[in-house]
Amino acid sequence: MQKNDRKSRLQYFEVITLYCLARLQGERTMYSIFHLLKGKKSAQTIQDAHLFSLTELFHTYSTLDRRQLEITIGKLLNENLIKENFGQRYFLTDKGTGCLRLALESTPLPLHLNGLKYHQSGQKVWERLSLLVQVCSYFSREDSSYVPIQKNRDTQKWLKSFIRNMDQQERANLPGRLLNELISLLEEERNVIPEVLVLRLSGYRSAGMTPHQAAIELDMDVFHYHLEFMGTLHYLCKISSKQRDKYPLLSLLDEETGEGRSLTHSAKQTFKFLKEGLNVASIAAVRDLKVNTVEDHIVEIALNIKNFSIDPFVSIEEQKKIIDLASRTATKQLRILKEQAGETSYFKIRLVLAKLGDQSC
Repeated sequence: MQKNDRKSRLQYFEVITLYCLARLQGERTMYSIFHLLKGKKSAQTIQDAHLFSLTELFHTYSTLDRRQLEITIGKLLNENLIKENFGQRYFLTDKGTGCLRLALESTPLPLHLNGLKYHQSGQKVWERLSLLVQVCSYFSREDSSYVPIQKNRDTQKWLKSFIRNMDQQERANLPGRLLNELISLLEEERNVIPEVLVLRLSGYRSAGMTPHQAAIELDMDVFHYHLEFMGTLHYLCKISSKQRDKYPLLSLLDEETGEGRSLTHSAKQTFKFLKEGLNVASIAAVRDLKVNTVEDHIVEIALNIKNFSIDPFVSIEEQKKIIDLASRTATKQLRILKEQAGETSYFKIRLVLAKLGDQSC
């Protein structure tokens, strides 16, 4: 948001709240937005992120508190941008729909933002990159008297190992190579604003800006800047992993790539057993888990693994029945679908909805 328009226009968090409510279409309460933005790793929140095409915003505001969201909802109600249906479920008014459209036209969501897929990688890559840039700037001046910008011990250990595995010539070439890769990657995409990332980097005897300082420098709403920053990191993760030959240094900032990177740790273990041929009951027994928990994992896997087949769990005939039911009722509320689906289990309905959500994203 432009600084001189802030009094007459929505704050960017208000825009995002409207955006989420528009996607939810009154099928979830306002607190589903709270759980989404904070990144609650429950089966319900992860599935909702897919069902309502909100994966980009998952875990993008981990410090959000309920009161802030409630105040924002209250303001949107007072300004007649939304109306309550029932039980803290809201719809956008015509005025709200128009305001959201104008806001997103002037300040769209960052193109590469993907919180569900990259929220863990993004933070890790930022810590490693910022520390590596700082170290390289001191290396180039043959000065080792710096205080690490990142205090995370794991990040510091990673950097020491990273440098230790290089010979003398590779270390000498490191600053130049890193600079060239960063310039190439950030200038390759016109929808990325390089300054969003560069202003935060610390160098030789110079500290990077805080998020608030960078937002002011770029004349951005602070929350808008925050999302742009995360989107830039997610772009870095995505492109460097896809083009490892072109970005050999940047690709090393994030070791975890490929299938299953978005899964929770427990779901990854279940996925491993599924690939070994174990069924749901066997996995529950081996892992000492409830069957419902393993089923939650399978729904999560279906949401995140593109080519994962649900056929072993739901027959083709049942899939068609559930798809037809969801289409006729025009709802994604499990309770309503279950009431009309007869003996079909919640698990089967959730699995089919998972694949439907995946196709709509």
